[in-house]
Amino acid sequence: MRPLLRLVPQLHRLAVFDAVASAGDFTSAARELEISQPAVSRHMAALAKELGIELFERSGRSFVLTSKGQSLAAATTSAFSALERTLADFDDQPGAFVFAVQPAMATTWVVPLLDHLETAAGAEIRLRIFERSAELDSSEWDMAIVPGSGNWAGWESTMLFREAVRPFAAPSLAAELGLGPETTPGELATNNLLHIDDVGRPNMTWKEWFAEAGSALTPPKPRLVYNAYPTVIQEALAGNGIALGWQHLLSDMVERGLLVPVGPIVQRRHGGHHVCWRLGRADDRHLAILDRLQTEIVGSSASFNEG
Repeated sequence: MRPLLRLVPQLHRLAVFDAVASAGDFTSAARELEISQPAVSRHMAALAKELGIELFERSGRSFVLTSKGQSLAAATTSAFSALERTLADFDDQPGAFVFAVQPAMATTWVVPLLDHLETAAGAEIRLRIFERSAELDSSEWDMAIVPGSGNWAGWESTMLFREAVRPFAAPSLAAELGLGPETTPGELATNNLLHIDDVGRPNMTWKEWFAEAGSALTPPKPRLVYNAYPTVIQEALAGNGIALGWQHLLSDMVERGLLVPVGPIVQRRHGGHHVCWRLGRADDRHLAILDRLQTEIVGSSASFNEG
């Protein structure tokens, strides 16, 4: 018998934990799993007892992962993702075009465009979600949007947009702290900055943002690190801290007034989001999708056009 089964006799509790870590709260996870919120709470209490560790701690009006909870979340995400990739490979349709994107990019930008992209490519598009760039090495895909330098062995890449990053907060928190578009990095450093686990993620971190902004300040070591960017945004929307926002990913929330800019735009000198495919694999579908994506990029959020 595997040691895991001795530690966690009911393995489905790991799936419930994965849903909570991804969704950011018990209620959303319960809705996703189609079970009651008390049932989610019971599973999490039982899992913590079986493992002998604390998985969550309270932060304001919500719960966040402890450091050990973050480690377990990273492990479960990786394990479930590997299983899903294998099962998806069994089920792939010969004519389907597999497009790999990160969760935030998928939900805020690619999914709303999916019908247009399929029309442009003349093919069915299946999305493959990945959290860390290394996941792309062990899965099959036709095209991907990947953040980073663009210098990847065995891939062709075209810069889609340079990585432009700006701090955002809920309007209530911005008003309470007296923050706005002209807030300086120095004024931000003493506030609660929301951090995402950066292992295997080439996106800009708070430390890099301060450096790129020309500030000699280094943000304090985070007490809490979140496992997924959607969770960071949920915390920002709840007024629990300040999040870094990427160009084209937060447009809708900013336009609806749910988030407001609270600092300057920093554009990474050597990095951005790239459309990639494996060397020598491009055909008319790849070029048509790339053309459509480049056309869409023109309409960027006003919050990134301000000085």
